[in-house]
Amino acid sequence: MVSRQYQVLNEITLDSSAIRSNYNYFAKLNPQAQVALVLKANAYGHGLTEIAGFVDTQLDAPFICVDSLYEAYELYKQGIKTRILIMGYTNPQNYAVWKKLPFSFAVFDITTLRALNKYQPGVKIHIKLDTGMCRLGLQPQDIPDFIKVLKQCNNLLVEGVFSHLSQADNPSKITFTNHQISRFKSMVHQFEAAGYKFSWKHIAATAGASFIRDPYFNLIRLGLGFYGYTPFGPHTKEGRVGKKMLKPALTLTTHISQIKEIAPRSEVGYGGTYTAKQRETIAILPLGYNEGISRELSNQEGFHLPSGISCPIIGRVSMDMTTIKLPRHTNVKVGDPVILDPIYQIAHNASTITYTILTGLHPSIRRTII
Repeated sequence: MVSRQYQVLNEITLDSSAIRSNYNYFAKLNPQAQVALVLKANAYGHGLTEIAGFVDTQLDAPFICVDSLYEAYELYKQGIKTRILIMGYTNPQNYAVWKKLPFSFAVFDITTLRALNKYQPGVKIHIKLDTGMCRLGLQPQDIPDFIKVLKQCNNLLVEGVFSHLSQADNPSKITFTNHQISRFKSMVHQFEAAGYKFSWKHIAATAGASFIRDPYFNLIRLGLGFYGYTPFGPHTKEGRVGKKMLKPALTLTTHISQIKEIAPRSEVGYGGTYTAKQRETIAILPLGYNEGISRELSNQEGFHLPSGISCPIIGRVSMDMTTIKLPRHTNVKVGDPVILDPIYQIAHNASTITYTILTGLHPSIRRTII
């Protein structure tokens, strides 16, 4: 009997027990702080609304952190009750579009300060400081003028202050990390001397939360580690510990579109970059670099059967198709599942980092939490 349920070609499944385990691991590792969860970039490729729904109903996070007003509004439409902190830049003109935005905002410039005060009275803000990364944030010399304007913005509620560590994932750069922490405390002191008190002070993301236990900070922002990956290199002590303790939650499964035998010396794909040495059985998969399968994976290990047998990619990865070599004497057929190799290995084969592989997975691929 033919099923009347739509059969997807590609699907991402998310292991809820792995997600919960990763959250609990960092919560226990940081008893001095609460754990805010970072869902920017489509929840690191795991699905913004899917992960937010899980966080909202299953975990006790003080904030969901996103990058943009767009992401925050998507969660608002979904009915997410967990408080949302927008950490990235918003064009100040957009604050006039809605009468009341129920979010907390990162602020690091006077124009945004004034716009929020005028158009979003009563909104809560987290002041962002640049402690050495040279990205978004106030520098030490900016603070006096910023405080002068802040004093005039009586419609704003100053809730938090934060920064971001640029080299915490490199154990050999601990001196620089400590310098950022010291600079943060010095900059915060300027605000406190002006009469401001902060309910939340935060500087550590996954890397920093792996080793910083300073009670001065009462919040961590857990991103990559929440999804089961360590930002530390594989040859570091921290990297080995992270890989052992964290549980990757994501599995990408695709289904075979076609199977065929090719003759010896057949050239596969654009440019003919793979030549069959003998008669071989190949399969075409319905996903390519559009779906997030990096072109750098061409002619590399990339997929496996549910049994664990490897099916290397042969030829160039195309926009919406990828060709794999099937093992000899296999009984696979069209429609059978094939699984993307572990993300750590995929990132290594593509000469990149886990972040780019995860965030590159196309939003159109169905995500399901199991």
